Amino acid sequence: MIWLLIMFGIGNFHHAQNKKDTLQSWISGFSRLANPIYSEDGRWVAVRKRYDLTQDTLLVVDTKKPEVSAGSIDFNGETTFIKNEILVFGKGKAEFWNLKTNERKIYNHVKVANPLPLVGRYAILDQEANLSLYTNDHKMLQHINGVLEFPVSDRKEKLYVYRKNAKGYEIIDLSESVIKVLRSTNNTIKKMELSSSGKYLISTEIEEVLNRSQLILINTLNGKVNELPSINIEKDGYYKITEIQDGKALLVSLHSPERSENKIVDIWYGNDENLKTKKIGIPKNRYWLCKPDENKVQELPTDTYPVFASVNNDRYFLAFHPTKDHDYLTYEPQLKDIQIYDALLNSYRRIEDLKGINYGSAEIICSYNGKFLLGSEDGEKWTLLEIGSMTKSVIDNKLLQNPSFTMDGLYIFFESPRDLWRYEIKTKKLIALQVASGKSTKIRNARILKISDKWNFSVNTIDITKPLLIEVFDQPTTTKSYLIWKEGKQKEIIAPTENFVRNIVPDDQFKRFCFLEENYNRAPQLFLVSNGKQKKQLLTAESTTDKATLALKQEIFHYTTHNGMPLKGLLYYPVNFNPEKKYPMVVHIYQIQNGKSNQYLTPGYHNRDELDIRTLLEKGYFVLLPDTFVGTTGAGLSALDCVNKALDLVSSNPSIDMSKVGLIGHSFGGYETNFIATHSDRFATYISGAGLSDIIRSYFSYNNHFTGPLYWQYESGQFGMKSYTIDKSSYIKNNPILAVENVNAPILLWTGKQDENVPWDQTMEFFLGLRRYNKHVIALFYQNGRHALSASSDEKKDLHRKVLEWWDYFLKNKRNVPWIDKQ
Repeated sequence: MIWLLIMFGIGNFHHAQNKKDTLQSWISGFSRLANPIYSEDGRWVAVRKRYDLTQDTLLVVDTKKPEVSAGSIDFNGETTFIKNEILVFGKGKAEFWNLKTNERKIYNHVKVANPLPLVGRYAILDQEANLSLYTNDHKMLQHINGVLEFPVSDRKEKLYVYRKNAKGYEIIDLSESVIKVLRSTNNTIKKMELSSSGKYLISTEIEEVLNRSQLILINTLNGKVNELPSINIEKDGYYKITEIQDGKALLVSLHSPERSENKIVDIWYGNDENLKTKKIGIPKNRYWLCKPDENKVQELPTDTYPVFASVNNDRYFLAFHPTKDHDYLTYEPQLKDIQIYDALLNSYRRIEDLKGINYGSAEIICSYNGKFLLGSEDGEKWTLLEIGSMTKSVIDNKLLQNPSFTMDGLYIFFESPRDLWRYEIKTKKLIALQVASGKSTKIRNARILKISDKWNFSVNTIDITKPLLIEVFDQPTTTKSYLIWKEGKQKEIIAPTENFVRNIVPDDQFKRFCFLEENYNRAPQLFLVSNGKQKKQLLTAESTTDKATLALKQEIFHYTTHNGMPLKGLLYYPVNFNPEKKYPMVVHIYQIQNGKSNQYLTPGYHNRDELDIRTLLEKGYFVLLPDTFVGTTGAGLSALDCVNKALDLVSSNPSIDMSKVGLIGHSFGGYETNFIATHSDRFATYISGAGLSDIIRSYFSYNNHFTGPLYWQYESGQFGMKSYTIDKSSYIKNNPILAVENVNAPILLWTGKQDENVPWDQTMEFFLGLRRYNKHVIALFYQNGRHALSASSDEKKDLHRKVLEWWDYFLKNKRNVPWIDKQ
């Protein structure tokens, strides 16, 4: 008997192992194209071929001979064209490939490779701290040893390193063919970085005698060094430098953590407006306006307003209290009592409180010339403020989105659901440009430079000397097209298509465009369009290796919620569908999903929420993706209504076995799944990942991911509910844990124990509620998992396998799965 049991166990082990190996073998055969890039002259295109399990490959195409692949580099890494050569670096290896001569040079034991395409060079730093600088024909220009940390580069033409010598440290410029020492110092160099414009090299040095950090600015254009002794940095503080108008001035901000006292009690106050500090501590902020060309450094006062932010102006700044009157009904606080600080006159002028249009907190969009900023006083319309005169103008149109100033500061372009709009600042004239009347537009080549890490402040700029690349979406036909627009003239680049188009890359002259195009039944293909011609040119046949995708079938159907909200559902058919057979079905929920209808399906661990549609279709399942929308009844009841409406429609399909339907969701979809499981008898089983079980407890909780109370998620976020005080009954009716005894089908729960978004004990609570009432439940607690499991992790692979086994067990009656049988 003992030997029989041992042999039975070994048999089961090999059976499970074989299934795992077969699944991984199946996944490893699929790839998807991503991130095409152009060479400088537009002749060559490189595109990454990504796999889930095996090593990625870089494909290179000669646009003069598009029918034949020029070759490949068989490892994943950063890719840059240097003239007619290409440099790839990753995983300790670099390869330089001359595409004209087909010569290749491979470097091993590489710490980092730095391309300098504008000057036709590249640098290799090896693991022994030796750096070699090469020309694009493999000739070594320079070789230095003892390089500390990583080189600093703009990845265009500038390259800097620092190293220790006999006397101290030295900073070296390798941008030219001759080595240039920019600075020698006895101080220890802690780190070095390049400003965003490349004008300043910024070095942080440790003065050992004074036990403090010192900030050093080196002008890369003329070599001038500014030591900035008045900017005192504590050794454990950190700083950020924000450039103003590409280096005309600098805003230096220093943030030093407050050392907590050793105390036996942590006191929380009911009038605390910044509960985020309970996790991250209270930083002490200091700010300096630095004008290196004038040798001027001015500290900005923080006694009244503790936070300053750039508006891309060397005289004026925003000054505010970041959490003033924060009630946590929005994720970030609305900005109240904002001041324009005049650094010249040391004076303040108040502007109106600002609210968010696209985000929960206020956006501020600045012009490149620093004269204007855009914000919203009502959360609907934009207000333009001329900073110097404090003159404001309300732009009276509620549909305007994502503004961008022209470089000269004369115009503002706005995206909108109806056409592309332009506002003339001098005349205050707003016009629709008739680019796409009645259709949604997006500008794809605006330059967006964030000027604050913590706030939605940015300098949004478009260069009107070049064409604008516009995406146009037609809602009734759900098609997208792409065009270029310049000075009132436009040319269509990609005709309206139901396919999913992404990664559009123009050449420098905007004459040729390469892009990827795909659909659910069509693998991504790389295309080229030249001179605005409608005919697309297929660049490489490598995109079409997945022939089986042509057999996939999908239906899109429409339904309406009880509130009258029109929604869609996506129904995918099993591979090799036979209308004479009946098939089980997996239903996945997470708010609006119909936008995924034209995205290519590949199996594997990269798929979110453990919804591997392609594998399920191959295994003989229907897959349904219904939209859900939060209506007046609350998030849970609304999801139940939406799912029931979708099930009612697909139930008329005679090939779906409605007695074998499973429901799955993750995060908000996990909450929806938990709720539906407590209120429905239409599902044979459920899988819920990282889902809330008790929304009342969540509403009154401190969230360590968002660092603060979670009221906002219910009153202005996903849940779309009123406050608990106003509508207690809705919270009670939409709370899964209060009806946990009603779950009547097996349910698999999973979560990561490092999840700070939806705390893992919410899953534990639901498990214990189900356990109390003797329900069929298994919970998976991944010790190292966060809110979502990493695609390459063992946890992700384990969950992927278990999910497929769960569906087969309860929807196909494939028993003899030991980890499920134990329940």
